[in-house]
Amino acid sequence: MATELLFLSLFALFLRTEASFFEVRYPSVVVSAETGGNLTIAAGPNGGNIYMTPGDRGTVFIGRTDMLKLFEVVNSQPPIWGQKAPYGPLGTFLGGDVVSIQLMAIDPEGTHLRFEKVSGAFPPGVYLDKATGELNGTAPDVDATYEFGIRVIDEHGKYADQTFTIDTRERDQCKSSPCLNGGTCTDDFGTYKCQCTTKYGGKTCNIVCASQTVGVAFNVKKIPDAQMAGHYSYGSSDHKAFEGRLGSSTGWIGEGKSSWLQVDLGNLRNVQAVSTQGYSTTYTLSTFYLDCSLDGNKFTNVQTVNGTAELFNGSGKQYSTTAKQVFAVPQTCRYIRFKPNTWTGTHPGFRVEIFACEL
Repeated sequence: MATELLFLSLFALFLRTEASFFEVRYPSVVVSAETGGNLTIAAGPNGGNIYMTPGDRGTVFIGRTDMLKLFEVVNSQPPIWGQKAPYGPLGTFLGGDVVSIQLMAIDPEGTHLRFEKVSGAFPPGVYLDKATGELNGTAPDVDATYEFGIRVIDEHGKYADQTFTIDTRERDQCKSSPCLNGGTCTDDFGTYKCQCTTKYGGKTCNIVCASQTVGVAFNVKKIPDAQMAGHYSYGSSDHKAFEGRLGSSTGWIGEGKSSWLQVDLGNLRNVQAVSTQGYSTTYTLSTFYLDCSLDGNKFTNVQTVNGTAELFNGSGKQYSTTAKQVFAVPQTCRYIRFKPNTWTGTHPGFRVEIFACEL
């Protein structure tokens, strides 16, 4: 009875002839049924509408659900790919080219978009900025087509997928004619190789091999001590092989023709010349032979153009003079042995350097 009286009092208080049949204006209004009861809001028997109007900055909740947000999500449209998003190639790039592609998409509701790769693979070196939809990087130097799927997602979780391709083409590394002095260029993956003529070496055949030292000399020492060996040394262990470096204050001394001084170059090289000095006025080198090996097991003579073992000249009595000898036929070697043939004094003593190009 009390509830009915309250309702009638409110009805009498807000009844207006020029306004709605029943209108309540108050900062906060709660309408609820008694325990176990129902709350029914119905339009008139002959039709009519029920409106929930939250105002400019309000919303409508059912339980804890923001109904306006729910309707916004339900009614929102997925993003739309823009003109830079047809199925097919986004471009063709030569190896080393800069890749910079802006993928275009819009959201009908104007919310922020993010981008995700959902399938396939980008070209190596190319990356997606998930916040902006930019593809950036450097094209790989290879002939290939890369296909990948991108999903653009709005703030409501609605999305649209699209498939793209990027073509890459290997750049002709020989187009600029990098090989000098008659060298022949071969295009390779991301680089090139030069097949040099006999006298030249280096990346572009720009090095005269007969002038390129390998670093045996005492003031250089690119060849470690452990890569020098001596056989049948004079005085046994008193004379170490690593003392036989050109410019050393000492030198290496052998017993005789059965002796040899060996240098391991560390890898195969195009060997074209050697230099020698004697040890002292007592221990010199007048003539010598050279042996060459690829593996340190099988050695062959460095030969003349006629196929005979080439005999090289040392400095003889002028032991401090450097005598350089260029091969008649360049050799591919890893190991070089100096084999004394004649000398002045009692034993052959000498110091050496080798000239060669990397293969």
